[in-house]
Amino acid sequence: MSEWWTYTPADFLMFSPRVYVRLIERYNQDFWPLQPVFQAGMLAIMVLAVREVRFAKVALLPAFAVAWAFCGWQFLWLRYATISWGATYAATAFFLQAALLALLSFDPHHRFAASRSRRYGGMLLALYGVVVHPLLGLLSTRSLAAAETFGMMPDPTAITTLGTVLTIGGQRFLLLLPVPLLWCAFSGVTLLAMEDRGAVVPLASIAFVAALLATHDRPRAMPGNR
Repeated sequence: MSEWWTYTPADFLMFSPRVYVRLIERYNQDFWPLQPVFQAGMLAIMVLAVREVRFAKVALLPAFAVAWAFCGWQFLWLRYATISWGATYAATAFFLQAALLALLSFDPHHRFAASRSRRYGGMLLALYGVVVHPLLGLLSTRSLAAAETFGMMPDPTAITTLGTVLTIGGQRFLLLLPVPLLWCAFSGVTLLAMEDRGAVVPLASIAFVAALLATHDRPRAMPGNR
């Protein structure tokens, strides 16, 4: 029997990259055109929330709860679990995240984070998750039929959630970070095992979030102060 340290992530992969991509393609076909509806809806809610529109601020976390529940149920539980037993546990974590989002949504008076770096960095990350991430597959020779979109697939849903949470002030909202961070770590390792160049995105998202959490903006000096 080989020593445990000789194993690589690829040794634990239970499916081929081709099977995984085909799974996403069939999934997207089953629900088209729900993908652009999810994207447009979340983008509109985020933009209006930034503009302090009360309805959008109230709808923000419930919309994320629906996205996490839908993704956990339709993709992880019903589809991904058929080729990877670990997806069942991931789906449970997604349901827990949806419940936590729903619970925290009872406080609709969200404020922006005091740190400007967290606020703008979080907005940039959230915008990437909704708008840019679906095009990432083109870098790994996938077709747009296998695009990963917010609310439908775990990676953009987790990344968009991380960015949005960073923009919200209040320590209790940091409770929303662990599950998407753990998913990004799991996804990054899985994509590395498949030798997919897209692995850099979930892993870089973890590093980006850690950097923003560790950043503290310097207070502006008052006139006359040295």
